[in-house]
Amino acid sequence: MKKYDFSIVVPVYNSEKTLLELNGRLFKTMEKMERSFEIIYVNDASRDGSWLVLKKIKPEFDNVIIVNLYKNYGQHNALMCGFNKCSGEYIITIDDDLQNPPEEIPVLYDKIEEGYDVVFGAYKHKKDVFYKNLGSYAVRKINHTIFHISKEIKISSFRMIRREVIAQIKRIKTPFPYVSGMILTVSNNVGNAVVNHEKRVYGSSNYNLKKLIHLSFNLFINYSSIPLKIIGYLGLIVSFLSFFTGAFFMGRQLWQGRAPEGWTSLIVLLSFYNTIILVIFFILGEYISRILREISHEKQYYVKEVER
Repeated sequence: MKKYDFSIVVPVYNSEKTLLELNGRLFKTMEKMERSFEIIYVNDASRDGSWLVLKKIKPEFDNVIIVNLYKNYGQHNALMCGFNKCSGEYIITIDDDLQNPPEEIPVLYDKIEEGYDVVFGAYKHKKDVFYKNLGSYAVRKINHTIFHISKEIKISSFRMIRREVIAQIKRIKTPFPYVSGMILTVSNNVGNAVVNHEKRVYGSSNYNLKKLIHLSFNLFINYSSIPLKIIGYLGLIVSFLSFFTGAFFMGRQLWQGRAPEGWTSLIVLLSFYNTIILVIFFILGEYISRILREISHEKQYYVKEVER
């Protein structure tokens, strides 16, 4: 396998209108840097003509690899596929929608040369819809909490990573990869480079509110024990409440000879405790489900076609 200075990994999903421009700008930027490079496009089962566009791009460039996945596995699984195909000393991840300007890649490189393992692009002004900005803020806070990184560090999908870090990441075989989380699991020697963020020209973001919530849920479940701790504390609180409630009514019966009138209080208490139990079962069930998928060695992705 030929070695390159840079590998650029691009997860592709429904981006037929941006791929030609993205490819042209990437080549122009990298040629100005006068360093060897390759570009790996991973088509995550796009529903439009993205794969056909990639097949038109490929014959013109020897240093372009295109990969087509059987189905939509998600952005992070597509990135893991790209990581397993690349050979650069520095790996760059960039979105396919042109909101991450390829012209900012030298800015990331200048920063990583200061000695960082990973550099994330920190946007001057993020030009996304309100709910996506809010979701990104929430995910950043979760990252800070789980991985104990500086509150000043901003996480983004536009990043440059040293090959040694990628080598460690590839050893993590979870079917639920979250690349930023995996990076922070390997190293906290991360930095930010201030970059521009461009307004989306074509279509709408593939990250909707549902996907952002799902990403946050995956973060909590896969990379922290916070839900289990919450269950523990919740169970303890409910146990105390149950004990004191029972003691109260028993004392009332013994000292006053009065039992609770009607069944309202009983039904309310049973409903409350049953709800808590069901929530606990749901969280535990999710953990067990993921453990079973881990030990069954479920793959992160399945490749349908590769053109080198």
